[in-house]
Amino acid sequence: MIDAATRTFLDAFFRRTAAREHADIVVLAILRTHVHMLIRTTPRMDLPRLVQFFKGGSSYAASRLPGNILGLRWAKEYSVTTVGPKQLAAVMHYIAGRAAHHPGEAIDDDREAS
Repeated sequence: MIDAATRTFLDAFFRRTAAREHADIVVLAILRTHVHMLIRTTPRMDLPRLVQFFKGGSSYAASRLPGNILGLRWAKEYSVTTVGPKQLAAVMHYIAGRAAHHPGEAIDDDREAS
């Protein structure tokens, strides 16, 4: 489960990782049990490698945070879909509304998407 402190950590970690890999996070929704993100990448981005940096890197780093007893574990699966310019606004709206779509999944301080 992702709590408010872990969500704050993940937000910063994902943004730093994306920037380091020359990708931009357009919109990000971090819920208690999963994450939705829309990223802009170069055409030849190695997406499995980027996902590994996001998931594996955040799990490794979060498990070393003070007070994090259980660590952070991600499911092995993930989904990637390409989005064209015509779908961009709809996808941004979709991701921004994820907390409302998943009752009980919003993290307490109500910061759902940025």
